[in-house]
Amino acid sequence: MLAVVLGGVVALFLSARTLASFYVDLMWFDGVGRTDVFWGVLAAKVQLAVVFSLFLAALCFAMMALADRLAPPPPVSSNTPEEQITLRYQSITRRRRLLMRVVVSLVVGLMAGLPAAGQWENWLLFRHQREFGVADPQFDADVGFYVFRLPFLQFLVGWLFAATILLLIITAAVHYLNGGIRVQASTNRLASSTKVHLSVLFAALALLNAARYWLQRFELTTSTRGVVQGATYTDVNAQLPALNLLILVSLAVALLFLVNLRRRGWRLPVLAVGLWAVVALVAGTVYPAVIQRFVVQPNVSTRELPYIGDNLVATAAAFGLGDVAIESIPVRPITTDELEQGAEPLTDVRLLEPVELRDRFALDQGLSSFYSVRDLDVDRYELDGRVRQVMIGARELNLAGIPNNTWVSRHLLYTHGCGVVLAPASQVTDDGRPAYVDIEIDRPQLYVGDQLGGYSVVGTDQREQPCPGTADEPYAGGTGVELSSALRRVAFAVHFGEFNLFGSNLIRPDSEILFVRDVRERIAKLAPFLHLDSDPYPVVYDRRLVWVVDA
Repeated sequence: MLAVVLGGVVALFLSARTLASFYVDLMWFDGVGRTDVFWGVLAAKVQLAVVFSLFLAALCFAMMALADRLAPPPPVSSNTPEEQITLRYQSITRRRRLLMRVVVSLVVGLMAGLPAAGQWENWLLFRHQREFGVADPQFDADVGFYVFRLPFLQFLVGWLFAATILLLIITAAVHYLNGGIRVQASTNRLASSTKVHLSVLFAALALLNAARYWLQRFELTTSTRGVVQGATYTDVNAQLPALNLLILVSLAVALLFLVNLRRRGWRLPVLAVGLWAVVALVAGTVYPAVIQRFVVQPNVSTRELPYIGDNLVATAAAFGLGDVAIESIPVRPITTDELEQGAEPLTDVRLLEPVELRDRFALDQGLSSFYSVRDLDVDRYELDGRVRQVMIGARELNLAGIPNNTWVSRHLLYTHGCGVVLAPASQVTDDGRPAYVDIEIDRPQLYVGDQLGGYSVVGTDQREQPCPGTADEPYAGGTGVELSSALRRVAFAVHFGEFNLFGSNLIRPDSEILFVRDVRERIAKLAPFLHLDSDPYPVVYDRRLVWVVDA
């Protein structure tokens, strides 16, 4: 009993970080009101891991059982080392054969099945597939096939191919231990039943290889070989015929392995495999490279022209620009008389450049070392009664500039950035500086930002550093996680490796911890199927400060 208890304590200690992270992640999703995403992703991972593990375990068990059933009679005496191995193996496993199959099958199933959980996103896309109503010009397949179905099908065929190789190795090992394979024998090195069993597995490998080549045909639509992305001249006229030929060769190899069931020796299958290797090298690799170098590159403008047109059409459709009307706008120079009457024609000429003036904005309007302006973006706001182009940047929390670098300062006192810095892009002061404009924001506190890491604890007995010129307003977002129990505080202390989260007397039961503070990381956790732009930008809308991320 003592050993069991000690073992349980050790196991709990070793898994404490994992359990804490799981609980913390669940509380984060609950804090933002999207536990459906957490449980949906977890359910998909569990489904894939269980199904693939059990499927492979069942196949492995069946292959081992069949190999035992097809085993030749045990040798009467042990005249060779292989016969000694067979007799010893059968004496050891005679009463434990079933247990051995179960254990080996479960281990193999878990080893190859658990990694399948990483394909949960492709699986969910596959389950919820939809059509776009737009077909690609090469295969006439709907774009939805490439987005929703192809990634998971590629994984599935690749996984089955690798699993079949693993089963082939295990099956051959069992046949060897049963005496069906005798490497040291001068004749009858392979029992007829063993040959049948292995030939069927080799045929299955060839069929799966044909399926892989069939799916690779569709990958040509995202080829980067040519001057534009997509299936270009070499892909269509060299790579695609080569893949079609390799499909036929793989099917022929599978057929020859099945035909070999009634023939002696392995001559035909070996010749077929050699032919496949030659065709894969010459037709699949050398021939497309020769066509690209000596046919396409000297004549790019003519050879690639229709494929460039396909790329333009696809790009327009992808960005929703298929129905854009093109108009010609006459442009005339501004006359001297117009300028003498007023500078109105020049009011929208941009004088400020974002990259060059980022440090200027930070120096003029950063206010303190614990704030920073990491990026400037171009936007349009109504100023002085009309819409004008402006430069805008968020005044974010700068963790590296926090004074008195204690745990309280980093996580309880300096918790947020403050507002934005904004200036018209077409206006400067007399000394050439931006003409900054104050814009009204009800709550300028920025608790999330661009590349903001770490965590903050708000609503504590420690007064937060207020935004300059504003009242001391506590956090009111409500999307943090309340540290309302000892269990929660222990979980966060273990997750972040920080005892103060549990031991600090400044934290109250209604205090909230804010983490995952990078705006793109937050979106990626809530909507992992989106591809996010690398440049989030702040927007003041209806006196509120929000982040906008293109996706």
